[in-house]
This record gives sequence, structure tokens and C-alpha cells, in this order.
Amino acid sequence: MVTWYLNRIKQLKHSQNTSRLAFEITVILVIKVILLWLLWALCFSHPVAKEARQLAVTRMVLSHSN
Repeated sequence: MVTWYLNRIKQLKHSQNTSRLAFEITVILVIKVILLWLLWALCFSHPVAKEARQLAVTRMVLSHSN
């Protein structure tokens, strides 16, 4: 898949249609930004409260000590 994209970029570079290359790069970057935003929203935007973290760690330590 990566080699296909690299070959595609080389082909578009050598052609006279550079606006197509710019369009494809822009679409890929927009998709990456959306995916990063979703990752942030799902995993990092709602931090766990300190008390909840402490309880979770305490439960893990106590369950492994038995």
C-alpha cells in the first residue's frame, strides 16, 4: 500500500497536473487531523479524577498481592 502511494506521488510529480497532487495531499492531511482529533476526544480529553485513579491503583495492588 505504501509503495502504491509512493508510486502515485512520483507519477503525479512528473505529470503536468500538480494541482491533483496538492489535492490528494490535502485530503490525506485532513483525514489525519480528523483521526487525531477523534483519538484525542476518545482517550485524552476527559482525564480521570485523582481519587478515581487512586482507587483503581489501590484495587490493582491489592488484587495482585493475594
